[in-house]
This record gives sequence, structure tokens and C-alpha cells, in this order.
Amino acid sequence: MNNKQGKLIVFEGINGCGKGTQFDLLHSYIRTSGKAVPIFTTGEPNIFDENGQKAREMLKSDGDPYENALDAVKYFAKNRNSHNNVFVPLLKKGVDVISDRYWHSNFAFQHAQGISYNNITNANEFSRVPDLTFIIDVPVDVAFERLHNRDGESRRKFDSSKDFLNNVRDNYLELNSILPQLIRDKSIVIINGNQSVEKVFEEIKNIYKLSSI
Repeated sequence: MNNKQGKLIVFEGINGCGKGTQFDLLHSYIRTSGKAVPIFTTGEPNIFDENGQKAREMLKSDGDPYENALDAVKYFAKNRNSHNNVFVPLLKKGVDVISDRYWHSNFAFQHAQGISYNNITNANEFSRVPDLTFIIDVPVDVAFERLHNRDGESRRKFDSSKDFLNNVRDNYLELNSILPQLIRDKSIVIINGNQSVEKVFEEIKNIYKLSSI
């Protein structure tokens, strides 16, 4: 019987930071490292309940990024509870879980919408604390250029304003000093995403290897 718990590993950052690429690279690295490590890959918001569906619809909209802040906190946090019901039993069986976004997005985006950190904490207090969180940090201008190259002029709700995304980025950068006290989350490592994909992944890989010792 495997008594070793799996790790919850999270990738975070503003859209266009490159987290999806690094998510895939770490998953591939773990799978090909020669270790028989079971892995569950996932993300948020997801389709595990109707709150996730509502959150996904909100993200796809092109409205004012400052609107519907309380709804955003509610949808994301309730969807996270359903998400926990799926992956926490896997962690207990020794399965590593890699998630594209977690509660850090709630703290960064909804605080930028005007919701207090304490209110966001209250909505998330029953969810599992991550073991390792990579926040991929890039300047907003760099993220916007990448989004333009990927999506053209199309912009979703939270990608429509540079001022809003600068606030989100600032929030991300202070989470590693705020979340340990608020919600016992000491998992955050901030990675400079404004360098080559290979250099970013080398940093992530080395940190992951140290965390697995």
C-alpha cells in the first residue's frame, strides 16, 4: 500500500505569461523521467459543476473586467470545492496533481476587481493548500504582445485592459508574502517568464526536483 501522498502542483500568472507551455513541459518531464509516478492533470475553472460552467462563460465574455466581482468569487470558489472532491482522493492515493490555475487566480483577479483578500480567503478556506505553485511573471506589455500574436485583436473579459492586468500582476507578486498568513499557503515560487521557454523550464524543473527529494 502506498502511504506517500501526492503533490498538488499549480501553475499561475496573467494570461500570456506562458504557464500553459510550462505546464505541458513539466508534465512531459515527469512522465519521461523514468519514475512510475501517476499524474492527474487538470485546471480551473472546469466542468465538474455548474459553477465552473458559469465561470467559464464569464471568462469568455468581453465585458468590463471590473464587473460581477462577487459572482466571480462565488463561482470560482464553489467550483474549486467540487474540484477538490475530485483530486484530493487521488492525492491521498499518491497521485501527483498538476493544475492550470487554482485559488491564486481568485486572489489576484478578484482583488483587482475590488474584493478584499479576507473575503476571498473566506470563500476558499476549505480547499486543499497546494504543495508547489509556480507564478510565471511577465510584464503586461509582453503578455499583450503574446496574446495579440495568438488571438489577434480578440480580447476576453480579463484581458481587455492593461491597467486591470497590471493590478492583477501586482497582486500576484505580493501573494507569497500574504497567503502564508491568510490561508497557510507557503507554496509560491515566482519565476521570471520574460526569458526563453528553455530557461524558464530549467528553473521550474530544478525547483520541482528539489521539492521531490
